[in-house]
Parts: sequence; structure tokens; C-alpha cells
Amino acid sequence: MQAYNQPAGLIEGSPGTFYSVAGGGNAVIFSVTTQGTVSYLATFQNPPYILLSRLTSAANDLFYSSLETGISAFNVVSVGSTSGSLHTYPANNYAPLFAQNLPDGTLLGYNTAQLVKSDLGGNVALVYQFPTNNRPEPPIYATDGNYYGAVGISPDASGYAYRLSPSGSLTQLYSFPAYSFDNSWYASVLEGTDGNFYGTTPSGGVNGYGTIYKLTPSGQYTLLYTFPKSGAGIPGQLIEASDGKLYGSVGEGSGNSLLFSITKSGHYNVVYRMSSQITDGQCGCWLVQGSDGLVYGTAAYGGTYGAGVIFALDAGLPNPKPRAQHFQPKSGAIGTRVRIWGYNLLSAAVQFNGVPATTVSNGGPNYIWATVPLGATTGPITVTTPGGTVMTKTAFKVQ
Repeated sequence: MQAYNQPAGLIEGSPGTFYSVAGGGNAVIFSVTTQGTVSYLATFQNPPYILLSRLTSAANDLFYSSLETGISAFNVVSVGSTSGSLHTYPANNYAPLFAQNLPDGTLLGYNTAQLVKSDLGGNVALVYQFPTNNRPEPPIYATDGNYYGAVGISPDASGYAYRLSPSGSLTQLYSFPAYSFDNSWYASVLEGTDGNFYGTTPSGGVNGYGTIYKLTPSGQYTLLYTFPKSGAGIPGQLIEASDGKLYGSVGEGSGNSLLFSITKSGHYNVVYRMSSQITDGQCGCWLVQGSDGLVYGTAAYGGTYGAGVIFALDAGLPNPKPRAQHFQPKSGAIGTRVRIWGYNLLSAAVQFNGVPATTVSNGGPNYIWATVPLGATTGPITVTTPGGTVMTKTAFKVQ
């Protein structure tokens, strides 16, 4: 990234076009195509503005982040797919770092000791208040309707994994030992398609360089991998790819980095060695699997200008299969516009009990808008993408 630095994460807003943020000082929201064409959508000068959050896509086809505009002054911001589409929402008392979008159309976020939610009008509300010495890592929304995540605790960098109900009841599922959560790096948690949770600790383990673990919904912990004493370590966030394996990144020492895969039973494999900081970049890295099956990522450091790179890795993976998990409303007449939420939903065709919807659009990779067609009857909704077909577990009732 020339002129800006430290790109952080990618969202595929439409097939072959990704959106992200960059900048440790002056900051930018930008798009980049699979051919490498970059378009700057909004820029922020520091001071007085500090861009706080990675982007999260929303049901309205906009991308949201948050901005610090002064002492204890924060604003949610959004952009569309074109330059000049920046919108700044009214100031709020929180500093939301957005983690993901939710089935109801809101955005889940976190900050120093809180979980928060924002509507698409930038109105932020508290979900849960942690003790002041707790630092929540990026939370996730799981298929059981609860929130899950990990928390680091000062001053000994211990922590715990938790489940939080929508009503605000928190259950600690597992306690991590001291020095598992280095305060300068983020851990990650994801829900696997097998219903278990998988995560990383940025430090700790036998060698002190981080771990990968499995956690059942009831809190049964399994250590899958301890990173060796390589002089670097610090694993980044995990993704589950279309082959069922988990993929991530880690430092190797001497400024080099690794992209790795690990099976859910703990078989670890180096997929690619980022041995050149100039051409490959240097992690910390954020990964995402594109709708074409390739793994895309941002490296915060290295590259021609030393300011980070955006890369693609062809690991021979199939296109990701769609997962349509929720829809609203649950019933309606012909012509009702239905919002479908899930994962890997780009380029979708939709059927209502076998009858094709003629009006279908995406709001990023997690939302589909589909209109109930003439002739539809009560039954499941079917979503088909280049990666496969999925049918909702519950039926849409045609009134």
C-alpha cells in the first residue's frame, strides 16, 4: 500500500471486488479488485480523526467502520462502492470495533471492556459490560443464537472463553492460564461447521509462542497445536475454508511469516512460506476465502514500500458452499421482500419451495434480499451459488 500502511482485513462486497481499511496515521477506506486495481473511497487525516475498526458489510450494501473524532467522541461511518459515498453518523459514547453483521441487520462490536451493537443508523447500544481489567477479543454470533468469544485479563495476561446469551447472561466456558493473551495482539474464535469452536491464543502454550485449540459448546477444551520456539509466533485469526480445514498465519522469525492449515483433529501443515518481505509481505495477516475459492489476505508489513501488501493464495480449494442460516420475515404474501443471512452468499439464486425468485440482490457475502415470487407456496428457501446449494431448515410461510 503506497501512501497508507497496515491494511487490515478484506470483505468481498461483490464477486472479485474486496473492501478494506488501511493507515496507522492518515487512514483510508478502499476497494481492490482481484486484478489489483485500488480505488480510494474515503480518506481521514490524523489528527483529528483516527479510524478505529476494520470494515463490516451490512444488509444495505454499505460497509461500516468507526471513527474517533475527539476525546471520548466516536462516530460510526459507512461507505458504498464509490468514492464520495462516506456517511458519518451522530456521535456516540462508545468506540465500537465491529466484528461481524447479525441476522437482524445490526452490527456486533466490542471495545476495551464492552460488547456493543449498532444499527445501520449508527446508534450504538451496550450489550455487555466486562470488568475494567478484561479485554474482549472479537466476538462471534453462533448458530445457537448466543455470542461467543475470548477475554484477556490484566495484569497477568490470563483469560477465559465465554458464552453470552442475548439476555446478557455470561457463562465462562474455559479459563486460560497466565501469559496466554499478549496485550498487543488479538486472539480469534470461530464456530466450525461441526458446531465446535476453534481459536488461537497469541502467546502461551508450552513454548510461549501461542496455541490453537478446540472448544465444545459445553466447554470441553482440546489443545490442537502449540507453536514452536521460532523467535516469532503470535498466530493470527483463523478461517474455516471450503475443504473443512482451518487456515491462519504466524510469524516465523527473521521477519518471515507462514500461512498454515490445520485439521480439526490437529494435523498442522505449512501451506506457504512468506520468505520475502518485499514480494510476499510480513504478517500480522488477516485471511478470507473468496467466492472463487482462493484465499485472500492482507499483510500489515513488508512489500515494496514496507507498508503492507494484499495477496491471494491458490491452495486448490473449491468454491465455498453457501450457508443460509436465518431469514426474516418468517411469513408473508407474494411480493414480500425477504432478508436471508448466512455465509458465502454472493452470486445467489433463490427459490421459495422450488419457485425461482425473479428479484434477488446481495448485501455483501452475508445477506441476500429476495422477493417472494408469484406461484410460491409454503416451504423451505433454497439458495444456490457457484459453490453449491443449501436449503433452510425452516419453511417460509406464504400467506
